[in-house]
Amino acid sequence: MDEVAGFMKTVAPFDGLDESDLAAVAAASETESYPAGASILVQGADPTQFAWVVRQGAVELADEGRVIDLMGEGEMFGHRSMITGDPVSLTVTAHEDTVCYRLPEHVVRPVLARPSALRHLVMSVSGRYELRAREGVAGAEPTRQPVGEIVHGDVVLCQPTTTVRDAAQRMVEANSSSVLVDLGADLGIVTDNDLRTRVVAAGAGPETTLADVMTAPARTVTADRSGADVLLELLDSGLHHLPVVDARRNVVGVVTDSDLIGVAARSPFQVRAAITHATDADGLREAMARLPQALIGLHDARIPAHTLSGVIASAHDALTRRSIELAEAELGSPPAPYTWFALGSFARREAYPDSDQDNAIAWNGPPGDPDQRAWMSALAERVVGGIEAAGIPACPGGAVASMGLFARPLADWERVAGSWLDDPDQEKALILVSVVVDGRAIWGEDVAATRMRTAFARAKNRPRLLRLLESFALADRPPTGFRRDIVVEHDGEHRGTLDIKKGGLLPIVDLARSAAMAAGVSAASTPARLNAAEAAGTIPADDVAVLRDAFDLVTDLRMQHQVQQLRDGRPPDNHIDPADLTQLVRTYLKDAFQAVARVQKNLAKSMHSPFGVE
Repeated sequence: MDEVAGFMKTVAPFDGLDESDLAAVAAASETESYPAGASILVQGADPTQFAWVVRQGAVELADEGRVIDLMGEGEMFGHRSMITGDPVSLTVTAHEDTVCYRLPEHVVRPVLARPSALRHLVMSVSGRYELRAREGVAGAEPTRQPVGEIVHGDVVLCQPTTTVRDAAQRMVEANSSSVLVDLGADLGIVTDNDLRTRVVAAGAGPETTLADVMTAPARTVTADRSGADVLLELLDSGLHHLPVVDARRNVVGVVTDSDLIGVAARSPFQVRAAITHATDADGLREAMARLPQALIGLHDARIPAHTLSGVIASAHDALTRRSIELAEAELGSPPAPYTWFALGSFARREAYPDSDQDNAIAWNGPPGDPDQRAWMSALAERVVGGIEAAGIPACPGGAVASMGLFARPLADWERVAGSWLDDPDQEKALILVSVVVDGRAIWGEDVAATRMRTAFARAKNRPRLLRLLESFALADRPPTGFRRDIVVEHDGEHRGTLDIKKGGLLPIVDLARSAAMAAGVSAASTPARLNAAEAAGTIPADDVAVLRDAFDLVTDLRMQHQVQQLRDGRPPDNHIDPADLTQLVRTYLKDAFQAVARVQKNLAKSMHSPFGVE
């Protein structure tokens, strides 16, 4: 094996090639040397027909003159333009004397079309592979990094007796927007906003102590949490600062919303604030009307698709909670404690711009009390109607709390859930289990959430139910009929398009749900369910890897499609025109769908089912 092939064998995505393929790559490559400062690619130039791999030295990536990344030995650039056919997105310059291997398109495309190259593909087709550093933060995008690697600067840590005058001076010296308060086992926090509202606006003097104005105990996050997760926690909580601690509870720093997304993309926080302060249905509708533009801004800021889904779910949750508060203000105090559940994609935090609302309500009271039922029904009608008026339509199948089937006393929920588990052959039992098991409490969790999770956890001991759920998971099949490498619907209104939800997403979601229930896991996201299935062995590890990668790809493509429709002023849908996809993406979709179909076929064989996949 020559030197070029030996080196490429260590570089992703070429590291999965056999010796003959590596030899072909090496034979087609050209070695190019660039002195420091030499230009390799120019932003805005015509699409490239090559990709480059750094052999020695380093290259700078610049966006409109601003250096945003540095690539070193073994890293590849230029392939995004080659794949998408778009103009070169970044200027690439030799940072020092550099040697690169230049690889022609006909060699690189087959390598990137391999399933093992999916990670590169997902990043590249979304325009996020090369643009890996934003707002001066080196390395990967902040939302993809552990927050322990994002926080920077000195932590301002004071005692509760410290005066706000002294704390403010230390904040200025450290260029910090917050101060942490040492409470021993816990932390308090005072932000610059707290100083404005709790000290200046309240007329408190500069000798006021931090103990009088702090928030305590402060909510904290661990340093290993991803930036994406913490961004959603900030949105859900309405906070802008979170202290970061290590495994021993030592303070690492403070992460802020501006650490995770740029100022221009911070509109989701404005949407949430507008929802929280809305005083009527018109205010909620106006607040939610800001969400599409916020999603476009986040997408342009290279925020990952799964994080955008979480942002949409967070806005839905805030809208639901505020709708409940307004309804209670109108109806008076509830006659019994209750829990409001989100169902479906909002429950899994896998929402999209076109997602509709699915929900349920459970209250802790006697099943036969008509007054309680009347109050809960009135609440549900107002909340479901308010959410719909704000732009999130009700489930067309009627899975909403304003329908009697999804509004029950807790004891009745436990009874009917037990009935579904024990007798899954009864009418609609499988559908109802599949819908309700996703439930995530977003109001009054302590009333019913734990008991509902306990009820559905018994599913793993119901073999008949599990077998029927597996059959149910085979109902939606990926579109494996391809014409000239194009994925299409065969008939109907949307003939010639790909239904990315029905053909791409639902088969994976349903497989993950049934396998997770067999492992004793009910409400969870699809990735978490796949992890649980792998750990419990209810889906083989190789099949989980296939499903996980396919889920990432279809999630990204569906979100891109719908955000573009928002940008164009069109209602979002799930019908993608294959002509809008590159050849490489179409090729991988074919491979991904056929891989999911093979997983379904393997499951069917294990069930001794006549089900077959073309």
